[in-house]
Amino acid sequence: MCELFGLCSNREVGVSFSWRGFIQRGRVNYHGWGIAFYRDNAAMIVKEPQPAPESPMAHFLRNIVRSRIVVSHVRLASRGVPSYANTHPFMRELYGRDWVFAHNGDVNIRDNREFRLKYYFPLGETDSEYAFCYIMDRLRGLRREVLDDVVEVSKVVWRMAKRIGDYGKFNFLLSDGGWLYAYMNRSGTLYYVLRHPPHQGYVNLVDEDFEVNLEEMKSGDEMATLIATKPLTNEKWIPFDVGKLLVFKNGDLILRVSSERRLDVPLSSVEKEVLRVVRSSPHSMKLADIADRVGMDVGEVAKVVRQLLCKNYLRQHSRDRVGPNHPEARFYTSKNIRPLIDKVLLKR
Repeated sequence: MCELFGLCSNREVGVSFSWRGFIQRGRVNYHGWGIAFYRDNAAMIVKEPQPAPESPMAHFLRNIVRSRIVVSHVRLASRGVPSYANTHPFMRELYGRDWVFAHNGDVNIRDNREFRLKYYFPLGETDSEYAFCYIMDRLRGLRREVLDDVVEVSKVVWRMAKRIGDYGKFNFLLSDGGWLYAYMNRSGTLYYVLRHPPHQGYVNLVDEDFEVNLEEMKSGDEMATLIATKPLTNEKWIPFDVGKLLVFKNGDLILRVSSERRLDVPLSSVEKEVLRVVRSSPHSMKLADIADRVGMDVGEVAKVVRQLLCKNYLRQHSRDRVGPNHPEARFYTSKNIRPLIDKVLLKR
């Protein structure tokens, strides 16, 4: 079978540790390997139709790649000969954004009239690339400005994932460079782990006798999520729920979609209330005013606000001359998060 690897972080990070273990799985999945990552909002893809452990390029990239989002794949062919065109990830452009996609599974949709393509067409022979083109066709049907609305995009991606998944195993990673979408429709075949501060202790690779000290490797404010077909390390990996689309940004799980009407933001009740209060204000809000509205001590609210700043839900006013813990510090919601807050938390 093929295997997937994904990374999402709140800052550009290297992949020398975790991807080091992942490419070892190319010994079993020996028909090809590929990696997609973003630099300056542009996707860069390197892939080869050969085993990853035998590739000098894969070993070179292990120490070179730095990005906020990475999508990688090792392939064991089920349809389509080993070739560059059939090797994942795949990329397509939509309204100035580079979208990348990698799939684990087998979906027989290429010759199905239900899945006719209009704008995007595969270059290779795989059903995986065909499914990607089908999803991109549907996203192209959205207005350009709607692509900034993660809720509406997530609904379309979930609907297409469910539809395609009726024809086989459809686990995939999809990204536009800002958000990372992940879906699984076969139990126990996709996992994720959250590497959030405080970073402590040693982590060991499953596929190689190698370990690192997270405290030495990670900065204090670094947040990252790793996704893999099977756990890569001895950390506590969380299994995906069948049929749910998980959406990640800045190293954190931002949204769960289990139907077009069932969307969940995995935040604590206090975090949700602080976001509601800040978003309901037409201007930035002082920390003291936020605490007053939620009925909590300023010090306790400051802790919640710091968490939301780290997760990129909130921003501090650029003209503030005080730190984020000061009662006079002013905050507002991040622009790209507002559609999510409006449609999921405020139900507008």
